[in-house]
Amino acid sequence: MKRHRHLDLIGWLHRIGLLPQRLTRRTASEDLLKALYEAHSEGSPAPTSLPNLGLSQGATEELLTELRGAGYLCPNSLELTPEGKRRAIELTRAHRLYELYLAEHSGYSPEDWHRLAHTKEHELTEEEHERIAKLLGNPLFDPHGDPIPTSEGIRPDVPLALSLEELAPHTWYFVLHIEDDEPVSYQRLSALGLTRDSIFALEELTPTSCTIRYEGETFTFPTSMLLALTLRQASEKEVTETHADQVQRLTRLPLGTETKVLALSPACRGAMRRRLMDLGFVPGSSISVDMHSPLGNPSAYIVRGAAIALREDQARYILIQPPTL
Repeated sequence: MKRHRHLDLIGWLHRIGLLPQRLTRRTASEDLLKALYEAHSEGSPAPTSLPNLGLSQGATEELLTELRGAGYLCPNSLELTPEGKRRAIELTRAHRLYELYLAEHSGYSPEDWHRLAHTKEHELTEEEHERIAKLLGNPLFDPHGDPIPTSEGIRPDVPLALSLEELAPHTWYFVLHIEDDEPVSYQRLSALGLTRDSIFALEELTPTSCTIRYEGETFTFPTSMLLALTLRQASEKEVTETHADQVQRLTRLPLGTETKVLALSPACRGAMRRRLMDLGFVPGSSISVDMHSPLGNPSAYIVRGAAIALREDQARYILIQPPTL
């Protein structure tokens, strides 16, 4: 679905003259190359049918001809040549590394990571991949939990995930991966603050809806949206160490009440996380609400004796101990 949207976009940009033909064709052909690679990258036979990328038969045949001319596909088949596999791995590695780079070193929102990484994956050289990987500490997974292959195509082991039928109410779960292929589910789950490494309690589960408790908040959404999450059961130690069963978001702290910071949300990444920690929002810090602005946003908080103003979308990342009222 993501590739379909990208192919539509680059086709539109070309039609209005903002992209040259060679660039749109190269991007589209490399998207097709990645799709063919992913279709049999787990050791299955080469695909016998084309992935559905929303292209006409004629357009697809032109891209296949281009891939074979570049030496990426075997003649008269959909099997990738060694060079084709190398390029597909390179594109996948570039995309996932750049998504993680954006998550850790930019102010872009999660909804923008994929779009920007899709552009960059076709531009970055292998040397640039390695520089980014070194900067990030040679990571194994991107911010969504997708494995980042090495330049040789080796991927880290991915733990077995629970099926929807295996989930049970009144159980804590650990998020291994959040799928961003389906934008509606991804944007809604991200808006709740769910991300890779989140821990939540499944309170209720029916065929049509589910209710979870996460960071002291209760959320209800369609059960089908759980399919966008790759989950395993959280251990008692993980629940205890992350205070998942007792935290509350700072936005819920009443005026004039003092408590302690327990943690920062796993959804708080990169520059925002570093800024909040530099301001003193670290575990153990005493915190209270000093005042709210006339419109209720931002609010001023007293942390470590200093008054600091935060917007609501910043304060929600700070997890506190529920105060005794």
